[in-house]
Amino acid sequence: MLLDLVMSFPKWKRKVDWQRFSCVALLMLMPLPIAPAGEKVPVSDHWAFRPPLRPGLPELREQGDPVNPVDLFVLDHLQREGGRLASRAPVHTLVRRLSFDLRGLPPTPEEVREFTRDQALGRWSRLVERFLASPHFGERMAQQWLDLARYGDTSGYAADRTREVWPYRDWVIGAFNENMPHDRFIVEQFAGDMLPGATPEQRLATGFHRNAMQAKGNNPRKEEFRIKSIVDRLNVTGRAVLGLTLECAECHDHKYDPVSQREYYQLFAIFNNIPHLGEGYGVHGPRMDYRYVDLARRAEFKALKSKLEGLASPAQWPVDDPVAKAAQLGKWDAAAVEEERDVFNLKGDFTIVATIRTRAPVSNIVSKYDWRGKQRGYVFGIGGEGEPSVPKGHLFAWVSARQDPFEGVEIHSSRTVADDREHQVAVIFQAGQSIRLVIDGVEDTGAKIKGSAPAVIAAADRLLAIGSGYNNSSDAGAYRFAGELKDVRIYRRALQAPEISRQRRELEQKVNAIRVRTVSVPVMAEEVTARKTHILLRGDFKQKGAEVEPGLPGIFSALPGGEKLTRLSFANWLVSPGHPLTSRVAVNYLWQHFFGLGLVATPGDFGAQGARPSYPELLDWLADELVRSGWDRKHLVRLIVNSRTYRQSSTVVAGQDPGNKRLVGMPRRRLAAEQIRDQALVVSGLFVPVIGGPPVFPLQPKGFYEERGQNAAANSNFNWVNSKGDGRYRKTLYTYWKRMALHPALAALDAPPRQVCVTRRSITNTPQQALVTMNDPVFHELAMAFAGRIVSGAQEETSTARIRYAFRVCLGRYPDPGELKRFMEFIEKSTDQKAGWVSIASVLLNLDETLTRE
Repeated sequence: MLLDLVMSFPKWKRKVDWQRFSCVALLMLMPLPIAPAGEKVPVSDHWAFRPPLRPGLPELREQGDPVNPVDLFVLDHLQREGGRLASRAPVHTLVRRLSFDLRGLPPTPEEVREFTRDQALGRWSRLVERFLASPHFGERMAQQWLDLARYGDTSGYAADRTREVWPYRDWVIGAFNENMPHDRFIVEQFAGDMLPGATPEQRLATGFHRNAMQAKGNNPRKEEFRIKSIVDRLNVTGRAVLGLTLECAECHDHKYDPVSQREYYQLFAIFNNIPHLGEGYGVHGPRMDYRYVDLARRAEFKALKSKLEGLASPAQWPVDDPVAKAAQLGKWDAAAVEEERDVFNLKGDFTIVATIRTRAPVSNIVSKYDWRGKQRGYVFGIGGEGEPSVPKGHLFAWVSARQDPFEGVEIHSSRTVADDREHQVAVIFQAGQSIRLVIDGVEDTGAKIKGSAPAVIAAADRLLAIGSGYNNSSDAGAYRFAGELKDVRIYRRALQAPEISRQRRELEQKVNAIRVRTVSVPVMAEEVTARKTHILLRGDFKQKGAEVEPGLPGIFSALPGGEKLTRLSFANWLVSPGHPLTSRVAVNYLWQHFFGLGLVATPGDFGAQGARPSYPELLDWLADELVRSGWDRKHLVRLIVNSRTYRQSSTVVAGQDPGNKRLVGMPRRRLAAEQIRDQALVVSGLFVPVIGGPPVFPLQPKGFYEERGQNAAANSNFNWVNSKGDGRYRKTLYTYWKRMALHPALAALDAPPRQVCVTRRSITNTPQQALVTMNDPVFHELAMAFAGRIVSGAQEETSTARIRYAFRVCLGRYPDPGELKRFMEFIEKSTDQKAGWVSIASVLLNLDETLTRE
C-alpha cells in the first residue's frame, strides 16, 4: 500500500532513497516491544539505581602533560584502547571557548592579548577565576537551567498571556553567581515556601514549579488543566533532577523502569496541594508580591540590611506610659480564651503588642475573627491563616467593619518574623485612618496594605483567643501558636509608635530607595486542607481509582524514621546523602554544558532505556566530588575547565570518534541562538551589559504577531513594541519569551519555546538560518554598527589595518595572508566604501568560525 502511494506521484516527485524507504517501512510494520502491564523489569543491577561509589584515581601507564583527576579517567580509558588526547587548541580558540562557556560572550581583543602575553605559570587558572567572577557567569549557566525549568514570560496555549515571572529568572542568575550550593538550589525551588521563616527569595525560588503552561480563557476544563500542571511538575522533576521518564507511568506502570502507576500518583500527591484559583482569564495559582531589587544593587542592598540589623533595637514599649496603662485591657503570658465577649468587642482604635519566638509559618497571636464562620472582627498573627496570597512567616492583621462579607483593611509585613528569634511585634489601628505594624520597636514602612481602615469594627460572636484562632467553629482550636508567646497586651487606643534613631531611619530610607518595584510573581503554597489524591485511570482526570497517600517509589529508600512526605521532605530527600541519581544528573548536565554531550548521552533518562555512561567511573567520581565539596558547582566547573581534556583541539580526524563519546578532541558545535546574537551585539559595540530586570523587546519584523494571530485580545494581552535605548541591546537571555510566537530569529536558530522541559537543545543546519543572520533586522543593524566600529576603531586609517582590527574583534586573531588578500580585493573593488565595510562586517559575523564554538 505504501509503494502504491509513492508510485502514484508524478515521476519528478518520485526521487526515493529505496534503502532508507525499506528500513522505514520495516520499522512501521514491526510490533512495538511492550512489556506486559505491571511486569517489573529487574533493576538490581542497573547502574543508575545504585548510590555512586567513589572509585580510586587510575594510575596511568604513560605520563604526559600535567593532568587533573578528570584527565586521569579519560586518559586511562584511551591508553587502554591505544588512543590519546588531541593536541592543545590554539590560544585564541581556548580563550574564546572559555569565554563563551563561562560568560556566554566572546572575549575582547584585549583579553586575548593579555592572556597571550602572560607567560607566568598558572595563567589559565587565573583566566578561569576571572571569568568565574564575572556577573555574566550566572547568566550563561542559567540558560540551560531555564530550558529545564521551561521558563517563559507567557502562560502558553492559545491565550498566551503575559505573566511576570522574570524575578525567578533573576533568582536563578543570582544563585549561580553566588555559587549557591546545588542541594540548597534544589530545596529552595521545590519547597522554599515551606522552610522555617521562609524569606521572600526562598518563596520566589518556588516559581520553578509554577513555570508550567497555564490554560486561560473560556475553557470549562479547569480541573483538567490543574491536573496537567501537576503532571508537568512530575515530568520536570524526573527529567531535570532524577533523570527519569516519570511521565511514562501516568497511564500505566512504567514499561521499563521500576515505577508503577500507583507510585507515580504517590509522587503526584506531593504536588497536589497547590491552590488553583480564579476563572476564565483570571485562572492562576498562588502569587506573592515580591519587592524586586536590581541584581546590580543586590550586594549594596544586603550590606545595608546587615548594617541595619546590626543596630541595637529600641527598648521595649510602651514603658511607664500612664496613657497606655489607662487604656490597657489585659495582659497574657500564654495562650488563653477570655469568656467575656463585650469587653473585647473593640469598636475603634486599638493597639496589640506581643513578644514572640517561633518558626511556624502560620499562627495567630490574638483573634476575634472567624471568616469561615462569617464572624469577622479583628485578628493579628503570622501567615494570614494560611491564605495563599499572604506571605508565610510574615506578620498580618485584618480588621473588618462587617461580619460578612469582609469590608475593611489588611496589612502584611515586609519581612518574616518566624525565624526562631525573639521579636516584639505590634499592630496599631486608628479607626477610619490607618493601620501600622511595628517589629522590634521599628515601624515597618515597607508593609503592604490592602483596603482602607474602617471607621468601626464589627462585633464578632467569638471569644477573644490568645495564641489561637477560629475555623468555622466556636472553639478556638485553629492556627495555634507554636513557640514562645508572652507579654501579650491589648490597648483600647492607637498608641504612638516608638521613636527610632536618626541612624536607623537613614539606613531604612537607603534600603527602601533600592527597592525598585513590587511584582506579583507566581509561587508555590500549600492548601490549608490537603486534597485527596486518586490514581487516575488511564491518566483521565474524570476516572478516579484508588486513593493514595504521598510516597516514594519502592526502588528508593524510605524517609528516615517514618517522616511524613511533604514537598519539603521530598526536596530534602532529593539531595540526601547516598541518593543514587541527583548528584549524577547534576554532574551530567554540567558536563553536557561544556562538551555538548553528557557522560550519559540521554540526560533526561538514566533508566533502562537510557544510554549507559561513556565513562561510568568518571561520572561517579564527579558525583561524589560534588557532594563532598558541599555541592559546590564552581568547584566542579574548575575541575572540568582546568582539565587537559577540556583544552583539546577540535580538529580531529574524521570518523576517529563518532559522537565524541571517547572525548578524543573537543567537539565543534554551533553556538546557541542566544550566543549568536550576543556575540554580534558585543562585536558591534552596542552591547549593554546590565544584569537582570524585566524582559526586553529587541527588533522584530513588522507584522509577525499579526501573522500569528498573537495580537488578538483573546490570544495575548499586549502588542510587541520594539525596545528603545538600552533595552534594544541587552543580552538575549532577557528577551521576552513568548511561547506561542518566540522571536523569529531565536526560533530559526533552534531556541526552544520552553512549553515543556528541554533537556538538550536540537541543533539544525538550514538555509533559513543563514537568511536570518544575514538579513534579519537585528543582525543587519548590528552589522552596520560593526562596520562603523571597524572604520573608526582601527589604529590606522588603512584598509589593511581595518581588516586586521575586524578579525581581532570578531575572532580574537589576525587574518592569515590568504584571508587578508581576499578581503582587501573586495574592499578595493567596492564603489561604495560604506556599503563595502557593512558587507565585510556581515561576512565576518556569518563565518562558520564565528558561529561555531570550536
